Order: sequence, then structure tokens, then C-alpha cells
Amino acid sequence: MKRVKTSFDWIFFDCFNTLIDDFTSDGDESGVKPILCLPVEAGFYATESEFKVDYDKWKRDRWNGNNWGEVDLTDRLKEILTTKDSSRKDEVDALVCRMMSRFELEYMNTLRLTPGVCEMLQRWRGTVKMGVISNFYLRDWPQRMLMKFGLYGYFDFVIDSAAFGFKKPGHTIYIGALQRAAIPVNQAERVLFIGDNHTNDVLAPMELGMKAIYLDRSDDRPSSEPVPEGIPSIKHWDEFKPGILQAV
Repeated sequence: MKRVKTSFDWIFFDCFNTLIDDFTSDGDESGVKPILCLPVEAGFYATESEFKVDYDKWKRDRWNGNNWGEVDLTDRLKEILTTKDSSRKDEVDALVCRMMSRFELEYMNTLRLTPGVCEMLQRWRGTVKMGVISNFYLRDWPQRMLMKFGLYGYFDFVIDSAAFGFKKPGHTIYIGALQRAAIPVNQAERVLFIGDNHTNDVLAPMELGMKAIYLDRSDDRPSSEPVPEGIPSIKHWDEFKPGILQAV
């Protein structure tokens, strides 16, 4: 690793597992662990793992291409359960309502601040402008969680995919963020994007001309992706300081 000076006017952060952690002990970052038991209790699935397999397959099938429109969690669950057993459509709405109530109650208990994030944001405050671009399946929840943990005030704006209508890594949400920052797309190099997903937070922003740093969580999360070759990376927020950054 060599030390290089980096200049930019804005930092765009990912939210979950970058600023606020929600991944489980086995590395899962879907956020649905608190509700996996309910389709089993209702008799739609024999095990929680079977439901999780169908949930993950739905996501792969839904975004297998260039359609990056976001889908609310309620609609995801209804579609998956109805596909599982179309003869029980009348029961699906009630089950999904219970699942969403359980999610609202328990998901927040899985959240915690990423180590060192408050100190990092304090270091950067007043040095550059900062925004958040988050994939999340419930409207305004990234904003709510940032407020809950006292981080919201650091940012000039927060864009979440459920409210915006499109998700990463589709280019639409990044262009929307550039517009919020009043930066023309042809000046995207004025932005540094940083996050824990190298497709969403590194490769896609770089396609638009932004700078990017990969937040490597492999020491904390067993499912973390390896550092892409040739991509600047950090493992802890202590490495992310104004003026001089670590880069490959």
C-alpha cells in the first residue's frame, strides 16, 4: 500500500454495513432474520432455511438484468408467499401484516454502529460535503436509523432506494445523488463513493466517473467479498482521514 493525496468535494456513503451494521453472526445482510419463523409457523414452509432460499431466489430473479426498480418489502413477501401456495391468497395478507409488525419491532435490535464511524464522520465534518445513498426496501428507514444513532446531522442529504424508486447498482440512483449535490455527471470525479459492496459502492460509481474506496469488512463479516484487484480499500474507519488516504 502506498499513501496518495486524494481530492474531492463530496463523499457519498453507503448506509447499512458501512455506517450502521445489521449483518448477522453468519454474515447474512438481508435483514429478514427476525421474520423467518413466521411463514413456518403459518405452515407455508417446513423450515426457515427453505423460506430464506425462496427469498434469495426471488431477489436474484427480480434483478437479473437491467431493471433496478426497488420493490417494497411488503410486496416482496406477498409475491413470494403467493407463489409458494396460490390457494392460500386470503391468508397471505394477514401473514405479511404479522411479518411486517415483527420486523418493525425486532429489526432495530439487530443494528449497531460500525466501529469508529462517529469519530470518522467528525473528522470529515466541515472538510467536504457528505451524502448517503442506501439500498433499503422500506421507505425512509435509512433516514430513521441514521437519526436513531445520531448520524443524520452529518449529511447534506440521504437517498434511499424505496423512496427514490430505483436501487444500486443501476445508474439512476447515482445520477439522482449527483443532482442533489448539484454536480454534473461529467464532473462526477468530484465525488468519492465508499461502501462495503464492491459492485454497488465501487464498480458502479466508477462507471460514472466517481472515485471509490472499498470498505473491506472481511475481518468482521464472514461473507464479505474479497477486495477487487487494483481498487483502493480500507479495513477500519481509522484509515479514512482527510488529506491523505491509503490506496493501492
